[in-house]
Parts: sequence; structure tokens; C-alpha cells
Amino acid sequence: MKKKWISIALVMTLLAGILSPLAAHAEAAADKDEIKKAMDKAADYLWQKEKKAGALSPWSYIALAAAGRDLENTSVDRVCEKLYAQLKAGETNDYSTLVLTLLAAGQDPYNYKGENLVQKLQDAQLPGGKYADNVINGGEDLVNAHIWAVLALHTAGVTAEQAKALQWLVNQQHADGSFYWDAADRDTADVDSTGMAMMALGALGEKNDGPVVQKALDYLRRAQKDSGGFDSWGTENPESCNMVIQGLTAVGVDPTGQEWLKSGGNPVTAMLSFQLPDGSFSHLKNGGSSEMATQQALMALADVYYGDTLFNRLRLRAAPGTSKPLTPPERTVRFEVGRKQYMVTVGGQRQTQATDAVPFIENGRTYVPVRYLAYALGIPESGVNWDGKSRTVTLSLNGAGVKLVVGSPLICINGACRQMDVVPVLRQGRTYLPARYVAESFGFRVDWDKAAQAVIITK
Repeated sequence: MKKKWISIALVMTLLAGILSPLAAHAEAAADKDEIKKAMDKAADYLWQKEKKAGALSPWSYIALAAAGRDLENTSVDRVCEKLYAQLKAGETNDYSTLVLTLLAAGQDPYNYKGENLVQKLQDAQLPGGKYADNVINGGEDLVNAHIWAVLALHTAGVTAEQAKALQWLVNQQHADGSFYWDAADRDTADVDSTGMAMMALGALGEKNDGPVVQKALDYLRRAQKDSGGFDSWGTENPESCNMVIQGLTAVGVDPTGQEWLKSGGNPVTAMLSFQLPDGSFSHLKNGGSSEMATQQALMALADVYYGDTLFNRLRLRAAPGTSKPLTPPERTVRFEVGRKQYMVTVGGQRQTQATDAVPFIENGRTYVPVRYLAYALGIPESGVNWDGKSRTVTLSLNGAGVKLVVGSPLICINGACRQMDVVPVLRQGRTYLPARYVAESFGFRVDWDKAAQAVIITK
């Protein structure tokens, strides 16, 4: 039984708050700067551990991606290949873990080594709604196998058969509001399983005002310790805090809110009390570094810092309810604030281009020098026109024309103008444009990597 509990704990996330100990009546809320500091320290620890050990567990790579780290120069590909070899046994949890690891690494689980892993998971759903314990042999014993399949499919962009999956999970809730990994055991209450179940409930569209979530929240309130944390098998630990924190986040509940504040702190501060000076987390108080505890704490810290679950943040834009392969972006552009270079990836080939000016943030928007932005988007030099007299920039690409005027909030696309909440500016003789408005005008998608202070543009 303990072995199965450990296998559950390997895949969950942990949340963070304030690093300093709380007084008897703790009133401190999780400070964003402190959360980021703790998150960065944990990520740095795993990063260094990977360099020394050669590889980490799959969930450590998922945690690093959740914290905003680029996995390009890691051993994640080798780890994915090892996981892929394990799929011969058909364990659904292995399929789910590989799908999530591939998504964390920016790879395509719809077409990995010629196999559609997402479809394999979808096909494992039984008539009653449960995702089978094993994609080959079936099985309806493991609640956690169902939970991880739900989360992996959600992260891959799949929304099919949600009602059946939701109803099966709801039916596993105990009378006291708890869940347990063993579907046959209706008597044992487990904090970790309940937190995991709430993650899946959130992915399936349930929020904190629904009856199944309300019952789970009531159970967790009763289970919470005076320290603000949670225990499993009679011992308080960061992994259990993680399960709860990520579960709360998934259903729209703030784990640092007043309702989760005890005399000794909240789930986040309780979790952070296990962080060691080198950034790692221990499984027990006064214990040594644990990769598992660190990866889970890192995922939770990232959820708190970004205000959303890692599953939502890693979710790819796939065709809902289909097995249509994801196609890599034709072009990916990355500008980092303050750096005199940008990266462009076309057809899988990445190039780094040097610049003599840097992007900056003003009024909540990222500005990029017009020519570098244009070239990064694939606009030829002939498609960039600057009229110094009217201070007008005109960009042309594939029949689309975008016009902006320095100091004006209007952006005109093929003659149709609309208002922006910022204006183009001149800095040291250079014209800077708001990256998002320009890129979106040409049909690009624009994302913001807060941790890296980077604009990511894809098409």
C-alpha cells in the first residue's frame, strides 16, 4: 500500500509562500518576490543536479518547464526515450507521464516516434468513463491512473468524453469528501489523493462552487494541521502540501487565502519550511535533499507564482476532441528584455541574431526595435518603410499592410484602424513598436514568459 502511495506522490505539485517562520497568529501572505526567489532556488538546484547526475526523473523536467526553464540543453530527450521503452507494459500512468514530459519539452505527443500517444490514452477510456489502469489489459482499480490520464489529455488539448470521465471520478468520492487511490477502498481518507482528484476536477471544468469540490474542501479543512500544512501516513511533508495547493489552484481557490490560514501559517508557508539552504526540499523536517520533494515543491511554487496550474500553462492548442497531429510552428521568435539578440526558429532550425538595441517594457507592454521585429517576423527589408516626415512605419508581408505612427495609439491593418493602449515611441534615434500588436496583426500568436522576461511569437 505504501509503495502505491509513493507512486502517486511522484506526480504531484507543491506550492509556496513566505520563507521566514510565522508567529503564532500568522498574517503574512505569500509575497510574489519571495515565491519567485524560492522557485528559482529550487529550479537552480534541480538544474545543477541534472548537470552532475546526467539526468533527472521525468517529473523534475515537468517541474522545470512549469517554472519557465527551457529544457533544450538537458537530457529530457533521453529520459523520454527511456519512458517510451517502458510503454511495452501498457501502464496508463507511464503513457500519461510521457505525454506530459513531451509537452514540457515542447515535443509532439501526437506523433512521437511515429506513434500517437494521445490517441492511446483516449482509447483507454472504458464504457463507464474511467481511463483504464493499463491500456492493454484494462483494469478499474487505480483512481490515480484515471486522474493522470485526465490531466495529460487536458494538457494535450483534448476535451472529448469529459462528462463520462467526470462522472466516474465524482462517483469515487467518499462520504467525508475525501478520495483514495484504491477504488475498492471506500473507507480510507487520503489528503494526497484528494488534492490530485481536485486537480482533475478542475481540468474537467469543476470549480469551487460545485458540490463535489465543496465536499473535498470541507474534508481538507478538517485535515489541515495547525502548522498550515498536511500530513500523510502520520507525518507532515511538503508533498502533501503540494497535492493540496495544486488541487486548490485547479478549482480556483487561493491556497494563501484567509480560510487556509492556521496559527502556524498556510499550506504555502508550511511547504516552504522544508526548503534547505541549497534550494532543495527535504521530505521530512531535518532531513536531507529529496529530488521528489523538490520537484513537487517547484511545481507548486510555479502554480502560485503564475496563478494557474502547470497543466493549463503547458496546454497546447490542439484540435479539440480529435487525434489530429500537432504541427510545429512555421516560425518561432523569441525576444528577451534587455538582451542584444533574438532567436528565430524556422522549420526546426534555430538562429540567433545579434542586435545593437534591446527590447524594453513600458506601461506593461514590450517594445522591440522596428527593423529587428520586422526581420524576425519574416518581413523583407523591402517590406519595411519609414517616413521620417510623418514619423510613420509601414510594414508589408504576404499582402497584409500594417501602419503605425509614432505617438499615435492607432494601428491600421489594410486601411482598417483600431485603437491600442500604447503608442510607438522613439528612443535614441530608433523607432520601437509594441511587439504584441504588430505580431498579432500579421496572424502570429504572442505569449509572455514572465520568468524569462521574454516575448515568444509563433505561427
